[in-house]
Amino acid sequence: MLKDHLTDKFYSFDASLLPDGGYTVEITASDAPSHSPGQALTSTRDSARFEVDTTPPRIDDLKAAVEGSQIHITFHASDGFSNIKRAEYSVDAADWQYVEPVGQLADSKFASYDFQVSLGSDAKKIASEHVVVVRVYDRFDNMSSTKTVIRGK
Repeated sequence: MLKDHLTDKFYSFDASLLPDGGYTVEITASDAPSHSPGQALTSTRDSARFEVDTTPPRIDDLKAAVEGSQIHITFHASDGFSNIKRAEYSVDAADWQYVEPVGQLADSKFASYDFQVSLGSDAKKIASEHVVVVRVYDRFDNMSSTKTVIRGK
């Protein structure tokens, strides 16, 4: 029972308190408060199925290394309930950039990423320390992020 004896035309609740999964709600309506006991009507109906997903995806095995004038970045993303929607990265606090998964298709609960980011030709920039941050979103826009630091030479 979520709530009893409602008189409002709507009801909202904190879905983050529910475990991830699919739900239906049984709604019982009655006009008993405005009718005599012999004339009151009651009806019950189930809602359409809806999904609750408040758990962010996981990011595992983030690795980054300077290879020549590029940073080679790899990681895996997974979600226990919904598909991975998208992933982005940022190097040294630059703007977020979209990255395609291996196979270029984000349509499952698991995705692997393997890509390279150019550092240009400035030897000083190539040899300096770099911070790589990745973030991943699932189908319900839950997001997780993690970072790694590449030590300068």
